[in-house]
Amino acid sequence: MTAALTLDVDWAPDFMIDAAADALLAREVRATWFVTHASAAIDRLRERPDLFELGIHPNFLAGSSHGETPQDVVAHCLALVPEARAVRTHCLLQSTPLHDALLEGGRIEVDVSLFLPRARSVEPVVQHSPGGRLLRLPYVWQDNMEMYSPDPLWDVGALLDGAGPRIFDFHPVHVWLNSAAFAPYERMKQAGPLPQIAPQETARYRNSGTGTMTAFLDLADRLAATGGGARICDLSAEAVGA
Repeated sequence: MTAALTLDVDWAPDFMIDAAADALLAREVRATWFVTHASAAIDRLRERPDLFELGIHPNFLAGSSHGETPQDVVAHCLALVPEARAVRTHCLLQSTPLHDALLEGGRIEVDVSLFLPRARSVEPVVQHSPGGRLLRLPYVWQDNMEMYSPDPLWDVGALLDGAGPRIFDFHPVHVWLNSAAFAPYERMKQAGPLPQIAPQETARYRNSGTGTMTAFLDLADRLAATGGGARICDLSAEAVGA
């Protein structure tokens, strides 16, 4: 079993990014961060390439701040993270033309936008298209998607025993809030733009029970006890070498 912890930054303020990163640094756990914007916290992640890999999290939806066309969006995101080799698209938006746009220029090699909730067995697959070759790594758990489930699974350790790479997805904002439902998060967003919110303004929206943060810390502890987990680049190297 090889497990990887990933995070979709989703325009979170620096204190939320730092809090998640500090928890991983304290445990020497590896992670891949899919980046949406430039910030000092993102630069701090770059200072630990032994633990942290940066990928891109392009927003191809209408009205995106990343650009009007797929090519503009990809160019914007690669300017933010020139070293990126991995991608997870915002809202998991996918199409063959978008894959071709991502492959243009030859930098993106791995896609992690295939969400297979709680799948017991997954494997890397290679997709060939006019734009080139794309390694696709499915992932099996995502914090905000559990909030839609009638039986949310916050004991993510239960998914570690499946076959193939076990990839988990978190968002710094939901880790910070320990989200177990969307309502507190939505109320917080009504108070002002997420990137501008201050730590003291979030206290009333944080969950004190079981939720995303407890799942995040539990997974981090489990990975720390078994070698620190993997980054997407590590899983990619394993898949290519297999």
